[in-house]
Amino acid sequence: MSLTRRNFIQMSSAAVAAYVLAPAGASAAETPQRGGVFRIRGEDATTGFDPHLAPNHHRIATNLSFTHSRLVKVKAGPSVVPGTLPVEPDLAESWSQPNDRTYVFKLRKGVRWHPKPPVNGRELTADDVKYTYDRFLQLKGNPNRSMLGHVDLHAERAVRVVPRLSRENGHVDRPARGR
Repeated sequence: MSLTRRNFIQMSSAAVAAYVLAPAGASAAETPQRGGVFRIRGEDATTGFDPHLAPNHHRIATNLSFTHSRLVKVKAGPSVVPGTLPVEPDLAESWSQPNDRTYVFKLRKGVRWHPKPPVNGRELTADDVKYTYDRFLQLKGNPNRSMLGHVDLHAERAVRVVPRLSRENGHVDRPARGR
């Protein structure tokens, strides 16, 4: 194919138009700016992002997933069959179930806190998970305390979760089997 004057002018015009119409800074990363408003549609108004104080935690969980990590999460994406709730690791690298009442979560290496006091970018530990669990149970005004009130959590090199059997119903709901 030979390049005619007409084809050359059309291609040049298209290239100039693409350059002129491209958004400013599209080729270079923009510097993030602090502040602003984070808006997301939700079913209920929230009183904040503290999951330990949200009476409608089950309804704001999607919003919280943008700011909070957890040991495991429900998998999302096009490969998930609608109506299923497959569980995948988040802060946990893996988990096992040594018996019917115990789950052991192995934390992922290299997970770091944000570089601000008091955590100063240090690596997440099992003690951090234990602190969060203890705070959940001890914080006054937590409307969801009963969800984990029957669980013992031990921080070792991994996080060990042992549900206590309830005298009322004699059983404990079990999460999905580990990886």
